[in-house]
Amino acid sequence: MKNLFLLALLGTSSLAIAQTPTARLMPDGSKDMYAGIGITSAPRYRGSDRQETDPVALVQVQWSNGIFVSGLSAGMHLSASPTLEFGPLLAIEPGRNASGAQKLSGIGGIGVAAPGADLQQRPRFTDVGSALQGGAFLNRYLDENLRLTSSVLYGAGNDRNGLLLNAGIQKFIQVAPHHAVTLSAGATWANRRYTQDYFGVDGASTAGPDAAAYRPSGGIRDLQFTVNWNWELSNLWLLTSQLSLNRLMGPAADSPLTDRRNNATVRTGLVYRF
Repeated sequence: MKNLFLLALLGTSSLAIAQTPTARLMPDGSKDMYAGIGITSAPRYRGSDRQETDPVALVQVQWSNGIFVSGLSAGMHLSASPTLEFGPLLAIEPGRNASGAQKLSGIGGIGVAAPGADLQQRPRFTDVGSALQGGAFLNRYLDENLRLTSSVLYGAGNDRNGLLLNAGIQKFIQVAPHHAVTLSAGATWANRRYTQDYFGVDGASTAGPDAAAYRPSGGIRDLQFTVNWNWELSNLWLLTSQLSLNRLMGPAADSPLTDRRNNATVRTGLVYRF
């Protein structure tokens, strides 16, 4: 299960779903820690037609007691079964300012406002604060290389009542010695409170003086497909790269704030194992 543990190393972007590393059998009192730096090219926000390139910090730690930290999420494995994983999960949902830029930067390549942006024009987006979400995860192994994943997180948005449900499947493939590929596919459902904050329009106050209000309902927010490639350069060094494709669905795709339904994120980085 070691290779699936590395899966979440690059899942630290604001556009990524909260991922849980695989539970590992470790000596009591020990930890496994990976840290490094990379670069990412990602849409400025979900639905943006503009890419931004930023440095990204890659961090993942797991302790023998089951506690883990992976990018912008943390949790604890509580199951003793080798085929079932579950436990509490915390994750940070980055905010967004009125110009569309992410508020939280420095981890996961979360962008900031572009130099030269016209700050005098009428804001297009509702200002949304960053939020700490709480929930749980449940994963099931169909075999040692195939895992069903799911999570629920609550607390996003200005009123801290946004709800996200995610379900997916992950397949690990050892393509060659020291080269491993993980294929992931999933979908995320969001409730009305979340969708309203991130994709809603309050008429002239956000999208412009002639814009009509858009108050979306809850529904499938997006579909995700991700390819992650890990190249073990040595016992201590790892080159990890990821391509993530995202397609907005339903009310999120229909929002006036959405310029492009299909987005792609590419990132690569060098990681050291402590």
